[in-house]
Amino acid sequence: MGRFVRCCAILLLSVLGGLASGQVSVLTQHNDVARTGQNPNETVLKTSNVNVVQFGKLFARTVDGETYAQPLYVQGLTVGGKTRNVVFVATEHNSVYAFDADDPNAATPLWQVNLGTPVPSGDVCVGASSPYCPYSDLTPQIGITSTPVIDPASQTIYVVAKTKNTINNTYHFTLHALDLLSGTERSTSPVEISTPNFNPLDQNNRPGLLLLNGVVYAAFGSVGDINAWHGWIFGFNASNLSSPPVVFNATPNGCCGGIWGGGGGLAADADNIYAMTGNGNFDANTGGTDYGDSVLKLSTSTSLGVADYFTPDDQATLFSNDTDLGSGSPLLLPGTSLLVGGGKDGILRLISTGSMGKFNPTFNADVQEFQATPGQILGSFVYANSPSFGPAVYLWGPGDKMKAWAFNGSTFNKTPVSQGTLSNAAGETTNAPLSISSNQNQTGTGIIWAVKPAADPGHLTVS
Repeated sequence: MGRFVRCCAILLLSVLGGLASGQVSVLTQHNDVARTGQNPNETVLKTSNVNVVQFGKLFARTVDGETYAQPLYVQGLTVGGKTRNVVFVATEHNSVYAFDADDPNAATPLWQVNLGTPVPSGDVCVGASSPYCPYSDLTPQIGITSTPVIDPASQTIYVVAKTKNTINNTYHFTLHALDLLSGTERSTSPVEISTPNFNPLDQNNRPGLLLLNGVVYAAFGSVGDINAWHGWIFGFNASNLSSPPVVFNATPNGCCGGIWGGGGGLAADADNIYAMTGNGNFDANTGGTDYGDSVLKLSTSTSLGVADYFTPDDQATLFSNDTDLGSGSPLLLPGTSLLVGGGKDGILRLISTGSMGKFNPTFNADVQEFQATPGQILGSFVYANSPSFGPAVYLWGPGDKMKAWAFNGSTFNKTPVSQGTLSNAAGETTNAPLSISSNQNQTGTGIIWAVKPAADPGHLTVS
């Protein structure tokens, strides 16, 4: 299923000598439900003050477990009788923290809650016969892996925790709705995530949670491709978690098809959810219901029915070679009906959400595809409208240089319009997560933020 860059401390950075004001809240993975990764309303940080002289680390906060979830940020919350900007962090120890984002001396969390005993990583391989055992992707424990989502209207943060009941040795996923100001559970929280054929020990909730039209969606793939798993999506009424969830299984009559996307969130437009699945059975072209290695358009108005899909013509090869299409996650290009994503084969695929192309054994009916990076794509591209070359997507792949491809409104120029000079570390899991800030598309305000590993993390933590 893939490995992930990880950390167990949170750094706060800003322009030295003065904290940035007028910041924008970050409430979900990659900033919006289109998963663009952009903040186009940054009025302080720009190329003239983000430099080695004026920009740097302000302080750090230690947490109790490894952190795979993207930290979230809310401005102007009144906590403890004081209005503050707050950073929210979730860990594999199943803890959620709220930290003052601005005060270097406020080392104590504003609040901290623990959502149950995490699953020891070694439990995944108990009784299993698999080439992936002993399991070492998420170690030493598995708790909160996906990025939570925040509803500012109800001041609620939604979090999925994986837990072990040590009394009867059972495993569980629970969805929690926590008060943003105190961390206390809402009256209907938590609720167990379960359905027939869903085995929590063998599943992992990696994609960022999605809040859409009053429903919280959580997606699942495998834990290290051990035992039986499927690609699942569960949708819960955000105001009443006890209502029966809507459930989607990507491979109900087959195997696998996990939804993990390197941690990228499910993407969405007004009514539809977009997901990319990994290695698995595929028979939708012959009237079946299995969608391994596919890009799916799921209609929320039809209880996550498949409204359309795209599957590469080499799907069987991808499946047999462990070349997940679903190692990447979708990005919806603003102002268009187009989706962009990529998988372990390093190919950028541009797909029309109005007519995705389905499956053809002799050619791919997507809008465009080309080799974006020689290595794997884990996670997603990011998007911005550059004042120099207009709309573009960016990627920093393993063993590669950061690249930008200009978008002309219909397709991408296959030759990068811009390319960095620094090479990323080579390896299986070294995609550098990116985000972009700017003051709209004003010259001198666009900055790409990257977390680049010093070496291939593999199964280890690296800086």
